[in-house]
Amino acid sequence: MEASKKIIVVVILSIALILTYAYLISVIESVDYFTALYFSIITITTTGYGDFTPKTFWGRLLTVIYLCVGVGIVMYLFSLIAEFIVEGKFGEFMKMKKMMHKIKTLKDHYIICGYGRLGKVIGEKFIQEDIPFIVIDINENVLKEEYEKHPDKFLYIVGDAKKDEILKKARIDKAKGLIATLPTDADNVFITLTARELNPNILITAKADEKEAIKKLKIAGANRVVSPYLIGGLRMAEVSVRPGILDFLSTFIKVAKNEYKEDIDLKKYVIEEDSKLAYKTLKESNIRAITGATILGIKRGNKLYINPYPEFILKPGDIIYAFGTEENLKYLESIIKKKKNSFKGDNNE
Repeated sequence: MEASKKIIVVVILSIALILTYAYLISVIESVDYFTALYFSIITITTTGYGDFTPKTFWGRLLTVIYLCVGVGIVMYLFSLIAEFIVEGKFGEFMKMKKMMHKIKTLKDHYIICGYGRLGKVIGEKFIQEDIPFIVIDINENVLKEEYEKHPDKFLYIVGDAKKDEILKKARIDKAKGLIATLPTDADNVFITLTARELNPNILITAKADEKEAIKKLKIAGANRVVSPYLIGGLRMAEVSVRPGILDFLSTFIKVAKNEYKEDIDLKKYVIEEDSKLAYKTLKESNIRAITGATILGIKRGNKLYINPYPEFILKPGDIIYAFGTEENLKYLESIIKKKKNSFKGDNNE
């Protein structure tokens, strides 16, 4: 049991003992309860002013027993308080209190269930992009270690993420998304079912180890299911068959971001029915000249068109893979999301 919880238990026990002894003394010695309470307190604290002493045999016997039991409890309480302060428990307690206050005010955040290798990668990514999130895991030592590294951004709850009360503590009703990364598929299915029941509108992304679990997780209510082994295997196959292109692209982005601090990224966008770009060719859209972003590929159905030709007609449902700076991609996103009827008189088409 934590030191803070021990202190609370011992304090409650001490108060109960003081009140009980005061009541018994008031009855046995035929004195008012306030006098008995006063005597009870100065006795258990070994103050002993001597202005009141038991007169009866049973009163004295009860006092002897009370002293033997009560003084031991009080001494233990003082030792717990000393330990709490000396070992830094008080500072830790204040940190936890501050963190719980932050959790109580969170909304539109993400909940990461499980902080193993995969959960840690997700957490680090969220920290880098300043995305609010809460981690739920049973391994308190791992969570505390991570909290010490990022005290302002890393929030956590120690507990079983499959339990309703733990998810409620993480404010699942106010959360934007939940990511289930527990070790077993069965646990992730259970969390998905629980989360969907507690918040029907939450975006759930779940990890699946076995291929059969993908379908079960979707039935349980997961919006997205990710299989690290499946993705990893496909990636290894692609790297083996077409090492040049994939290695160049991933290495280029990684080196540019991490070593040269360049503002570049690769994102995908969906063409909606009423988008300004719907039913236009890439040449007519003039995306490169207007936004500065480069279209690397377009996915239509199950087919991927790499480096599409200028006469390629964009259709609703097409997924565009674009490369550029954050500003380029935001500009492209704004154009894709704009409606056709909002561009009357626009000559930049």
